[in-house]
Amino acid sequence: MKLRNLSKLITKLPVFGLVLVIVISCDDGFNDLEDNNVVQQTSGFVVVGTTASNTALVKYFQDIPTGTIDLTDGFGFQRFVPNSCIDHALFLPRPDGFPGFSKYIVGANGGLFEAGSIPTLNSGSFRIDARDSSYGVFQDRATSDNISIFNPTTMEVIGGVDMTEGFVPDDIAQRYQRFIFRDDDVFAPIRGNVNGESFTSLILHQANVASGQFVGDTQRDGNGVAEITTLNSFGQNLTDPNGNLYITDAGNFTGQGVAAAVNKIPAGSNEIDPGYVFLPAVTLNPTNVFLPTFGGFKVLPNGTAIARVNASVPQEVVDIVLSVGGNLANLTSNQIDTIFNILFTAESASWCVLDLVALTVTPIPGVPPTGVFSANDTFFHNGGIYLPVATQTENSFYRYDWTTEEVSEAFQVTGADISIVVNISNDN
Repeated sequence: MKLRNLSKLITKLPVFGLVLVIVISCDDGFNDLEDNNVVQQTSGFVVVGTTASNTALVKYFQDIPTGTIDLTDGFGFQRFVPNSCIDHALFLPRPDGFPGFSKYIVGANGGLFEAGSIPTLNSGSFRIDARDSSYGVFQDRATSDNISIFNPTTMEVIGGVDMTEGFVPDDIAQRYQRFIFRDDDVFAPIRGNVNGESFTSLILHQANVASGQFVGDTQRDGNGVAEITTLNSFGQNLTDPNGNLYITDAGNFTGQGVAAAVNKIPAGSNEIDPGYVFLPAVTLNPTNVFLPTFGGFKVLPNGTAIARVNASVPQEVVDIVLSVGGNLANLTSNQIDTIFNILFTAESASWCVLDLVALTVTPIPGVPPTGVFSANDTFFHNGGIYLPVATQTENSFYRYDWTTEEVSEAFQVTGADISIVVNISNDN
């Protein structure tokens, strides 16, 4: 994992810089694009990379990339963080860093065009998720106890939900890390709005987008905070074929010994199942007490899941702990800082298949180890899932076929660190 990505994680990605990068765009809506004869691409791949200065380079490929692709001639943005893809359009925080959200499409020539926008008051508003062509939701953090409902086709705000009934520890203002759909319901993990405060439990607020009503909340006591990396988590793919919904948390890897978990909301229920206990990192390696976490979780069409699971503890960390007699309480603040710098940057995670029923974790042979907090998002194409591997020496995607279990290197990226690839043929 590259250190500049680590700096984003440590600051919990609450806000972004405000350097304006001009690209081909249209601020007046999709109809104007049609008037200007912009023909929307309905298939292909949008590849996003992060530069050394933490800006984004974005490039469109009509066919699945192969070999080595170069992003240096891609479109430049201050940021480009897609949250959803519906009807071949991307929904994301405004790429120029100004307050609001944008809808972007790819034109026939491979250019990127803004096909609509929604303003917000708070420049740190970062999450917008579209369910389908009829409904989507976002949060303007200036009104933290509300979520807004919008039409992804027209980008019109068509309603809102008052979420003030949702439980928040200490009654502070909440921000929503992600919006997760199950039919007309949306579940949203919370953190503190002002400083990204973490809670000792995973807490989800629930609303119904069809009725515009608050439904309730559910929590998993003592099981860690909302997943830190959810800001970069793209799309959905969290429900199995039986209708069970799986939502992950980050545990607490600051020395409190709480492993990250997969949480289950059974089909027909609105509550986290307290009897479902699945800790992938502990399952993979019971001795991993320093960083028992995982990322990149998605449910596959066959009902299993994929995740990048931290698998080992670097020897440098073991040596530091042994130097104080194996007692964590004896570590100095400098030693703790050193340990966590090692843990956050070590290439100690493996892409794994998670059996959500048997509660097993199986590393995928042929995919190199990577950092557990490195490039996060996967994408689907033609019966396979593409897994990012971002290390000090590799910047690649590997293809995994969950039916045949075959693995192959798909393509490499140069010119920027891989961030995300979106297959615009697929809705979310």
